[in-house]
Amino acid sequence: MSRTLSLTSALIFVTHAAFAAGLGDSLEYLRAQQALSDGMPEVAGVKAERLLARKGWTRAETKLLATFAAEAWTRAQDGMRVLALCEAYDLNEESFWRAQALTLNGELAQAREELTSDSAVHTPRVRLLLGQILMALGENDAAHDEVEPLLTDPIDDTKHHARLLLAEIDISAGRIHAALKNLDPINDAGDPKAAYLRARCHLSSNELPQARAQLQRVLDATSGGERPRHAATILLAEVLMLEKKIVPAWEYLMKLLDTTQESALWTEAFNMLDKAWQEQPQPHTLPEAVLVWVTQGNRAQQSPEPNPALLRMIADFRGHALFTCARWLQSGKRELEAVSLLECLLQTHPDHPRTSEAMRMAMEIYVRMHADERALTLAEAWRAKFSGKEGGALVDFLAGDILHRRGEFMQSQESFQAAANVATTLSERRRALFNAAVAAVKSSDLVLYLGLLAQLEVTGGSQDGTGDSAADLELDKALRAAALGQDDAEESLRTFLTARPYHSRRAEAQIAIAEWLLLTKPQRTADAKAMLDSITLPNDKSEATEKLQQRIDYTRIWLRESAGDLKALITEAPVFLKQWPKSPLLVDVLMKAASAHLQLEDFANARTNFEIIAKEYPDTPQADSALYFAALSAMSVMSTEGRERAMQIWDELAKKNGSLAVPSRRQQALAHRRQGDLPAALKAQDQILALPKLDKDLRRLTLCEKAEVLLLHGKKVPASLDEAAKLLRGFLNDESPLPFLWQARAGFTLATALHDAKHQAEALEACYDVLRAADATPPANPADYLWFSKAGFFGIELLEAAHQWEAAARLAEQIANLPGDRALDAKQLATKIRLAHFLWDGPKPTPPEGPVEEKKAQPVPPEPAKKSGKKK
Repeated sequence: MSRTLSLTSALIFVTHAAFAAGLGDSLEYLRAQQALSDGMPEVAGVKAERLLARKGWTRAETKLLATFAAEAWTRAQDGMRVLALCEAYDLNEESFWRAQALTLNGELAQAREELTSDSAVHTPRVRLLLGQILMALGENDAAHDEVEPLLTDPIDDTKHHARLLLAEIDISAGRIHAALKNLDPINDAGDPKAAYLRARCHLSSNELPQARAQLQRVLDATSGGERPRHAATILLAEVLMLEKKIVPAWEYLMKLLDTTQESALWTEAFNMLDKAWQEQPQPHTLPEAVLVWVTQGNRAQQSPEPNPALLRMIADFRGHALFTCARWLQSGKRELEAVSLLECLLQTHPDHPRTSEAMRMAMEIYVRMHADERALTLAEAWRAKFSGKEGGALVDFLAGDILHRRGEFMQSQESFQAAANVATTLSERRRALFNAAVAAVKSSDLVLYLGLLAQLEVTGGSQDGTGDSAADLELDKALRAAALGQDDAEESLRTFLTARPYHSRRAEAQIAIAEWLLLTKPQRTADAKAMLDSITLPNDKSEATEKLQQRIDYTRIWLRESAGDLKALITEAPVFLKQWPKSPLLVDVLMKAASAHLQLEDFANARTNFEIIAKEYPDTPQADSALYFAALSAMSVMSTEGRERAMQIWDELAKKNGSLAVPSRRQQALAHRRQGDLPAALKAQDQILALPKLDKDLRRLTLCEKAEVLLLHGKKVPASLDEAAKLLRGFLNDESPLPFLWQARAGFTLATALHDAKHQAEALEACYDVLRAADATPPANPADYLWFSKAGFFGIELLEAAHQWEAAARLAEQIANLPGDRALDAKQLATKIRLAHFLWDGPKPTPPEGPVEEKKAQPVPPEPAKKSGKKK
């Protein structure tokens, strides 16, 4: 049985051989070493093998090159290529590399045989590798015997690594006292990792004061980075709670969470905070500090001029606080408030690491509230985003429960069976299979019922003043500030209302505040409605009063639009038009009503309304826009006449050479693309590129979109892939410096084209170039980060497809080093890869929540290149 390998696997090094004379002058070899140092071993391996194919190397140079190539492919996790090198060339320490390859291939027994054969030289790294293999095979005693002699090795680093590995072996075997003995010679003050391991040993033995002391050493350490201290703080809180010292544990966690700007351990910290809160005496209220975190982040994140990276950190932290407060509200039976916070999290932080849990938790609440439609909507959204991830069983089970209550038994059975297939515990699987069988009976599917019954048996279960010029001036100034979008506008308007409660122009300020609230992001529609409802107009029919009423009515329609109440907007718009037929806001209302029809996918009425605006109000600024959207509506009807009319409108607008000329051509190109008429799409894009005064960024966008069309065309005409690659390479090389956004987007598209053309190494190189460009000019906004992350994750995907696990983990870690929406995803992915393939080269990553599957042992990572019925 394989076991998780030790923390110490990352601490074992390989020393490169010295340069051979000829190789020292080879630029290609230097580039291969740099590629290896940059974590691209497959590139290094390809270069080394290309060098090996050249003639003229001495025997020593050939041996050095072959050993270098074997190291590169070992790093790339390609055991077969390492074995091929072993067969074709003489290598330094060939048994070690052959065992590395066998371990990569999962052939642990054979790897052990290779390292225990008579020809094997038991160097320290061989012993360390063998010790890890034996531990992975569950042979802890043999592993211990293999590594223990290294405690007398003359090299201190080897002894240090051996002690840590022995400690890991002993922990794996449950020999806690032996593990502590192995850690005794290590100076914990200089090695936070050892102190942390010691603390785990003490905690496992329920020696809480000793564990607490070791964790304090980690917290007092000046080396090792932030993560060990964060981890130690969280573990210390757990120790304190076991000692029933809930208040100190709470204080440690609150200090960590309020004084740390960023951490990879927010999830763990908030989980422990939740435990500490639950342990406190009932009843208790939500902590004020945590409520502050929900709205503005913690104290360490406060800055008068936050940059995009900090804003992302704050958003991530706020999401955790939102989720935790929702948990607390749910535990206090305040489910309506809890689900409101969860919905806020899902809407404002859709890619937050807590999204999956939040969706499942919201589903459970909605099911109890009998809000079945929303629960099913969340289930579909969860499956689309997290299919195959942990938690799928609960999602499918809840969906099955709803469908069963509706009488949709076949769909219910499918959901229950899906829940059973992804269940992580026997009891979960049994319950899901039981309910699936009940649904099968109700759907009269006897065959299916019998099959489910058989599976169930296997599981072992059955079932304001007037005339005041100063005040007027004050108001006019505030109104202008609002019109200009100045940050202090709302405060100025509210100050006016407070200071002048009987002023004759009070309604103007109130309307302006309501409008301001609808312009904020996010829009504060409830506050805007409350402000409109508080307005009291004079009981007269003066022109001034009618103008104010007109603005109020218009703002209410705007409010409907902002709140997404489009059906009410469509109902109220004709009332406005009838009451205020000469209003200067008439066309705006018509546009809003037409837009509402469009958003509701009532394309026929949307087209009719837009065309009425264009025809009856041709001299207004909105006329061309109405025509443009009429074309969009016509296209969406999906009729031949609609498509032809849309194309005709866009062609007319393009020929006007006005502000909508380029958007119209782009719509033509997009329409052709959607219809699969790729040559026509390319023609429209060429028409855009031929415009003499085309905006620079729009030109760049069109070039990228053209490449994307060529990429699609390449599915039928492979030569289009080469054309796309040529276009993108020219784009990347012709303009310098090119803003990062375009480097990243073009680089990602180039990688995709090369991948489709079966040029995998070149595809990976394109992704790698995007990440290296980010070193000089990091992503500065969400658009930059989107394409950066696309390229980065595509590179990881390519590496994983080639089983280059170490390179994939390193690439994920490079992505995680840049703050962004997917930085945490990248960290988690790197952790997952390293845990699954035993490739960590630092402190052991914090395992994901839930059980970790046992994996095969992996080779010792070499040293980096030295270049720098009744439901149950």
